[in-house]
Amino acid sequence: MHGGDLITQAEVSEQEDARRRVRFPLGAAITFADLDEQERVGELDRLRDAEPVSWVPALGGWLVTSHTLAREVLSPRSGFTVWADANLVRASLGVMMLTSDGDQHDSQRAPFDQPFRMRAVHERFAEPVQARVDALLDEVRPRGGCELGEDFAAPFAVGVAGDVLGLGLDDVPRIRAFYDAFAGAMVYDGDPEPQRRADAAREELDGILAAEIARVRESPDGSLTSAVANDTAAGQEDAVLAAQLRVILFGAIETVESLVLNSMLLLLTHPDQRRAVGERPALLANAMDESMRLIPPVAFIERWTAAPLELGGVQLRGGEFVGVSTLAANRDPAVFEQPRLFDVARRNARHHLAFSFGLHHCLGFNMARMQGEAAVRGLLGLPRLELVEASEPRGFAFRRPAVVRLRWRA
Repeated sequence: MHGGDLITQAEVSEQEDARRRVRFPLGAAITFADLDEQERVGELDRLRDAEPVSWVPALGGWLVTSHTLAREVLSPRSGFTVWADANLVRASLGVMMLTSDGDQHDSQRAPFDQPFRMRAVHERFAEPVQARVDALLDEVRPRGGCELGEDFAAPFAVGVAGDVLGLGLDDVPRIRAFYDAFAGAMVYDGDPEPQRRADAAREELDGILAAEIARVRESPDGSLTSAVANDTAAGQEDAVLAAQLRVILFGAIETVESLVLNSMLLLLTHPDQRRAVGERPALLANAMDESMRLIPPVAFIERWTAAPLELGGVQLRGGEFVGVSTLAANRDPAVFEQPRLFDVARRNARHHLAFSFGLHHCLGFNMARMQGEAAVRGLLGLPRLELVEASEPRGFAFRRPAVVRLRWRA
């Protein structure tokens, strides 16, 4: 795909839907709640074991739950595409690197690739990230407790995103509300209201980004936004640059906030694993990957068939909607031994698909790993830290607990 006509999603007749329901009975029985609630993930496990590619009417398309087949779908040479008119990520966040393929995708992503490589990330951002952690801990430590999302994870994710891109993102609730609206529109349940909220949020955020781009053109600084905005070789028009900033910010905020919440929830509800990390601090990096495996911040990825093809013995027509459940793929026993266990020493934890795979592999994965480790290391250092209350993680596309309350000795 090179930015030509969008793929039109294939319509499925009532007769074809009925035929598919008969062939894929477990998929036909899946409810949207099974795709949304962590406590019902066992339904996806059963689906993967019997129908790793299945027709799921609740989703309005096919669902892939096998790790091997998920990687096949996400592979750049697979015959699957994101360039479709029904792509809710594109509808929510606009045309940008996550919703483009081929040359268009490469030109949008290329200016940001080098700054997000591991060495560059650590050299440029390790100190600002640690400074954010220290400042937030200094603020909450005297209280003896906090609601982790509101008091730490959200301001941490938004603040570091602003540091990385050189954007003034001081109003944390406002920025978080934008991305809650974007995430809310990426749910295939047929409700049009979330899309209206996402459109309004995108228009308001674009005003902020346009002002920031103009500012760094007038007074260049050391930020990534300034570097790309003033790079004539990159050839990024303001609207294109703003679209890339939108999705980079989305990943930096949504993924990191969820990573901190999910990791802390798992460590505090598995005392033996928390103790193992305390005794062997080098395990923390692997613990972060293991938490992303078990509760992936991004639980669902969408694709469409660019032409008729075969996947896992199932014939798919052109324009078919195919979803990948990273949640189910990350629990595939063919790849992960005893996949339901939270094991911070798991040897292949990094084989999870929480950062996607292939062409659209997460641009900021090195940054997210560094941030997650710094935040969790700091939080675990609070004296007599314990979990007071936590809700079950949930979310169709983006998964985390809504409430995580902690307390410690002030």
